[in-house]
Amino acid sequence: MTAREPMPTKALPLLILTLTLTGCADIPELDGSESRSVQKAAYPPLIPLQDSLGTPIDPASEANEVEEDLNARAEALRKKAEALQNAPTN
Repeated sequence: MTAREPMPTKALPLLILTLTLTGCADIPELDGSESRSVQKAAYPPLIPLQDSLGTPIDPASEANEVEEDLNARAEALRKKAEALQNAPTN
C-alpha cells in the first residue's frame, strides 16, 4: 500500500491559482449605474433600535423557562421510553 497525500495539499495550488486569477478580473464599477429617481430619493427615516426590538428580556427568567420546558420534555420522553420498554412483544 502506498501512503496517500491528504486532499487539502493537492487542492492548494488550484486554490492559489483561482484566487490569483480572480484578483485579475475586471469587475465593473457600480457608481453611476442607479437611475436618476434612485439618486434623488429621500433617505428613509431612522427609528431608534430599542423601539424595534421591544422590551428587553431578563436572561435569568428566560433560562428558567427554557429549563422547565426541557425538563418537562425529558420527563415525557422518559415516560414514553418506559412505556415502550414495558410493552408486550410477540
